[in-house]
Amino acid sequence: MQEEQYNFIIKNSPMAFAYHKIVLDEEGTPCDYIFLEVNNAFEEMTGLIGEQIIGKKVTEVLPLISEETFDYISIYGRIALQGGKAEYEQYFASLQRWYRIQVYSMQQFYFAVNFLDVSKEKQQLEEFLKIQKLVWENELQFRQIIDNLPFALGIIANDGKLLYANEDGLKTFEMSTEDIDKTEIWSYWVDKRDRYRYIRAIETEGFVKGFEMQLQTKSGKKFWTMGSGMIIQYQGQPCILSAHYDITERRRIEVALREKEEKYRLIFENAAETILIVQNNRVQICNPTAMRLTGYTYEEMLQMPFIDFVHPEDRGYASSVYHDRMAGKDISTKQQYRVIRKDGEIAWVEANGVTTSWNGHPALQYFIIDITEQKKAENALRASEEKYRLITEFASDMIWIFNYTNYRFTYVSPSVINMLGYHPEEALSLNLTELIYEESLNRTKEALPQRVKSFIENPEEAHSYMMEMQNIHKDGHLVWVEASSKYRYNAKGEIEILGVSRNIDERKSAQEKVLYLSYHDQLTGLYNRRFYEEELKRLDTVRNLPITLVLADVNGLKLTNDAFGHLAGDRLLIRTAEIIKQECRQDDIIARIGGDEFMILLPHTERREAECIISRIKKAMSVKMFDNIILSVSFGAATKEEPEQSVENIFIEAENAMYRHKLNESNSMRNKTIQLIVNALFEKNKEEKEHNNRVGELCRSLAIAAGLHEEEANELATAGFLHDIGKIAMDESLLYKTEPYTEEEWREVKRHPEKGYQILKASNELSQIAHYVLCHHERMDGEGYPRGIKAEDIPLQSRMLSIADAYDTMTSPRGYHKLRDQTSAIEQLRKNAGTQFDAELARVFVEKVLHKEWT
Repeated sequence: MQEEQYNFIIKNSPMAFAYHKIVLDEEGTPCDYIFLEVNNAFEEMTGLIGEQIIGKKVTEVLPLISEETFDYISIYGRIALQGGKAEYEQYFASLQRWYRIQVYSMQQFYFAVNFLDVSKEKQQLEEFLKIQKLVWENELQFRQIIDNLPFALGIIANDGKLLYANEDGLKTFEMSTEDIDKTEIWSYWVDKRDRYRYIRAIETEGFVKGFEMQLQTKSGKKFWTMGSGMIIQYQGQPCILSAHYDITERRRIEVALREKEEKYRLIFENAAETILIVQNNRVQICNPTAMRLTGYTYEEMLQMPFIDFVHPEDRGYASSVYHDRMAGKDISTKQQYRVIRKDGEIAWVEANGVTTSWNGHPALQYFIIDITEQKKAENALRASEEKYRLITEFASDMIWIFNYTNYRFTYVSPSVINMLGYHPEEALSLNLTELIYEESLNRTKEALPQRVKSFIENPEEAHSYMMEMQNIHKDGHLVWVEASSKYRYNAKGEIEILGVSRNIDERKSAQEKVLYLSYHDQLTGLYNRRFYEEELKRLDTVRNLPITLVLADVNGLKLTNDAFGHLAGDRLLIRTAEIIKQECRQDDIIARIGGDEFMILLPHTERREAECIISRIKKAMSVKMFDNIILSVSFGAATKEEPEQSVENIFIEAENAMYRHKLNESNSMRNKTIQLIVNALFEKNKEEKEHNNRVGELCRSLAIAAGLHEEEANELATAGFLHDIGKIAMDESLLYKTEPYTEEEWREVKRHPEKGYQILKASNELSQIAHYVLCHHERMDGEGYPRGIKAEDIPLQSRMLSIADAYDTMTSPRGYHKLRDQTSAIEQLRKNAGTQFDAELARVFVEKVLHKEWT
């Protein structure tokens, strides 16, 4: 019930709430923001419907916002980017209301805004100012009015002595009239600094309003007030006229909202029972279970009279109970009646309603469970004993009768064999201790006497209950069941409990799996970012210092994915996680917080000890390699040693350290990985190795013949050696295929220049060569691939590589390519010069590399 109460507070809070993401222009300046979430109070306050504005920019929803005197986008943007919080008061002319705006950010680019209606406080302040004027004009009239004000008002001398207090002031501070002129009121401030700032503001400005501070009563009870004060002349001396409006409840609600809203919103939306608020015979709010029960949408639920959901034959009863509850009558029993779903189907429900307040007016909060199946069982039981036995013998659920008077089972259906492994005759001899697991048995024994008592007092009422418990199988393992039960008198006047038990092991298992997945990474089985962030908040206390954060980033994950596919990348992540977990201590918290990032959270661990752990992990990885994949991880660590240190800054320090290490380690690791990829390709197909070697040498010769420098010639030779590296990602069968490729196979083959480019550009030393490889199948007429560029747009080195690759493919064919002699190959080069090949380079290749005539 406590969780439901908290949930109710949040959902029905008068404070409007909205959650946004800031939008930046090209210069990084806030220019807009997006609605991510709003609550009901926000919808009521603004008239905007959450479902219509979520995901939209504020300038789309409120085009005139830029004309407001209050610069919402700029002010909110500063908070979203810089963090922290701020508070403003703003008058909304369209609503003729004053609101206090609280904006805060817990994550960069995101911010939340609370709106609280302070019109009443403003109105009271205006009344206070008017009364002050009357004080100056007429002392007697002042006292008559002030004594009846609905807020605390007092006059304080410069030495802090209380000279006057109205009735509400005496009551608020738990004082009597005898305390006036004898009480030093300054001691009633909880924080002396607040008192100093309050007095100083009044002395400096002459008047102050809206000053929030914490005070205490004469007995020491603390409360929050909003104070306003000014200097007046009283009894011939300057004094402070101070007014205080109690805002303790508002502060409590604000705190509750911040701490509980997300948690209890989830509980509300995922509750198994239907929860809704009814006011003036209309649904004001309902959870998703209500929609599943009735089949109506949320909007339809809110538009229909509540009584229209009820079956016509039950509407009189349901309406009578509703009005009795609204009238304050005590109705202790739950009501059962039928509801009509949108599709016309009828469902039985059990409803319990409690009076509450919604937007300041009386309402009913209903908790409703679907008892359709239970009702069907009851009706079948009443219809005839024979039909009852027929149903029980073939039902998959276990049906039973427990004689409470004699405290033993008198009937158990045959389904007990499948559910608990007992034959019905065996089950009848069991007592509750043998059948129900200890924890569930204790709850059952606690509930039975009260339920029996309620049945005896009102035997004509429907006494139906539902409970989840664990039964003990004959072989000893536990079985989760959902037991639905009803009380009755048998023919002998003994109390019997009729029950239906359903196996819910799969449902429980699914719930546990969902809970597990909500806090674990599905791929590695480690904790996920959500768990890490919650655990870090929990552990960020003085007693856990020092706390060391170790950020680990896997090197070369993208390169592995490009070369060997995402399954290989997944295996790399899994193996990395296994080694980190294996080398860490049992209580260390390890989480995968990003695609290739892991976080190790080490409470009670100094930096030196953390470095030892990192060294163990590195050592374990240094000797590990699998599937031609190198295990390489860059680490960064930082330690929080003092309470005042921000854990966010510690994370940034660890992240910076990790990036410094990554700069030193990752390029070397990528070069090693590229070499492994080359080796893997050539091990798959030796013809590819020989072809790439020949193409490399032909490229070198052509570069020298074309007048390139030696360094450029060596670079082009390297491009020739590596030009087919992208084929590592192809299906291996395509490397050996001797028949022409199908259309689908050809599409895969044509991707190898891009794959090669992605692999090679990972290395700083090979980044330029990567571009040559990308373009080596482009044509002078633009009909090549992968980009379809032509002529001079194709790099010179790529045009040379294209000629060398084509010539070797014709004279030393692989797969389905046709063997040509040198003369025929030269003829093909000449024939396609200017369309496929650079004509001038083709001529240089024939004349100066092959030493043959061009014409």
